[in-house]
Amino acid sequence: MEDIIEKAKMGDSEAFNELIEQHKFKIYKTAKAILKNEDDVCDAIQDSLIRAYKGIGKLENNEYFSTWLTRIVINKCYDIARKNSEKNKKIIDISEARNPELETYDNYNDSGLESILKCLDEDLRAVTIMFYYDDISVKDISELLSIPEGTVKSRLSRARAKLFEVLGKEGEYYVR
Repeated sequence: MEDIIEKAKMGDSEAFNELIEQHKFKIYKTAKAILKNEDDVCDAIQDSLIRAYKGIGKLENNEYFSTWLTRIVINKCYDIARKNSEKNKKIIDISEARNPELETYDNYNDSGLESILKCLDEDLRAVTIMFYYDDISVKDISELLSIPEGTVKSRLSRARAKLFEVLGKEGEYYVR
């Protein structure tokens, strides 16, 4: 992987594409955890990849490529979410009123987990996705989100409690 990163830093677009191919699911899940709208997710990923491509030469430590890329995606998602909240202050969100039977399945919907995770607030959902789906450590999440490690741990704890509450009603699930 170090070799591919070095090639990408030297301007090799094929190497950069290979890196992105290896990280595409991770960055999608991260963006999806923060943004609800699929169009916004796609915009965030596209803008993030352009920024990463232009800035990869400035990456100082190759072993942090994944963390660096994730941070770019998170920042872009927060920019989009902030712009949307400012733009939509007077718009009523009717997305919750749609018929779930008419919704299409997407690759992120792991046996209904996407809909279960929607019950979490954005900050809880983001750390949950990063920790459980992306296998990012508490320390790295703390650095990525610029919050203390204790805050990450408390958000994970609150997310588990909320998920246990939601899933416990079904009597079939267990959240560790």
